[in-house]
Amino acid sequence: MTMDVHIRPLLTMDALRTCEELQSRVWGYRDREIVPAAQIRAALHAGALVAGAFVGREQVGFLYGFPAFAHEPGLRPLGLHSHMMAVVPEARGLGLGRRLKWYQRRWCLERGIDWVAWTFDPLQAGNARLNLEHLGVVVHEYHVDFYGVLGGVLSGELPTDRFVGLWRLDSPRVGGRAGDDPHAAFFRVDGDAPSGRAALPPGPDAVWALARDPERDAPGAVTLGLDADDVWVAAPRAIGALRREARNDALAWGEAFRAASVDLVERGYEVRAFLDGAYRWWRRAAEEE
Repeated sequence: MTMDVHIRPLLTMDALRTCEELQSRVWGYRDREIVPAAQIRAALHAGALVAGAFVGREQVGFLYGFPAFAHEPGLRPLGLHSHMMAVVPEARGLGLGRRLKWYQRRWCLERGIDWVAWTFDPLQAGNARLNLEHLGVVVHEYHVDFYGVLGGVLSGELPTDRFVGLWRLDSPRVGGRAGDDPHAAFFRVDGDAPSGRAALPPGPDAVWALARDPERDAPGAVTLGLDADDVWVAAPRAIGALRREARNDALAWGEAFRAASVDLVERGYEVRAFLDGAYRWWRRAAEEE
C-alpha cells in the first residue's frame, strides 16, 4: 500500500494549535519558548505561510515563515523568513522536511518572492545536509548566541550560535537541486532540471581552518587568516550526544567552530557545501565548482 503523505496549507486554529504541540514534542520547548497559535494566526493574516505535513489524516510536521525585508545587498526588497520547521521523530525518513521546503519555494515563487532566509544550528549535521546539499542554500552570515538560552533537547543551556541560510529560489543552483530531488517532484517550476553535479568530499590537498581530531569527535586546532580560494571547516559528527553526555566537548566544538567561521565571514567567504562532515567555504568572488 502506498503511504498517503502530503503537504497542505494550515488555516484553522485547530491546526495551528497542533503546531504548538509539535514544538513541544519535537524540541522539548518550555511553554515560554513556544510560538503560540494566536501569534501564528495573526502572522498568517498578515501574509505568512503555514504549511503542514500529513501522513494520512495525522499532522506530523509543520513549516512557518513570515514576510521579511531584505537583509543584505542584491536581494529584492521583500522575501520570506522561514522561522520554524518540525517533523516528529516517528515520521522522519519520509522526506517530509524536503517536501515542506519545496512546497515553500513554489508558494513563494507563485507570489513573486524569490528569496527565503532562515537560521540554523551549524553544529547539527542533519540541518547542514538538508540546507546545503538538498536545497542549495548558501551562507553569508554567522551570529553569536542568536536566541540566547532556548533550553529543550537541541541546545539545552548552551549558546545558540546560528548560520543564516539564504535560498535564492530561482537560481540555477536551486533549480538543479529541485531537479535532483525526487521529493520535489510535485513542487517543481519551469526550468528545474537535474544538475548533473558531482559532490566531492575534502581531498588530501584540502585547506582546513578547523579539522576534526582523528581519534575522536573533537575539534583540532583553529587556523585563522588562511589565504585560499576554498577552505574547509569540520563540524561534530553527533553534537546532540555531546550536548547530553559530554558538555565540555560540545563547548569546545562551539568555541572552535565560532572562531573559524567568524574569521571566514569577516574576510568575505561563504558556505556552499557540506560534505563528509565538513563545510566548504569559498571566496564570494570565486566560481562555484
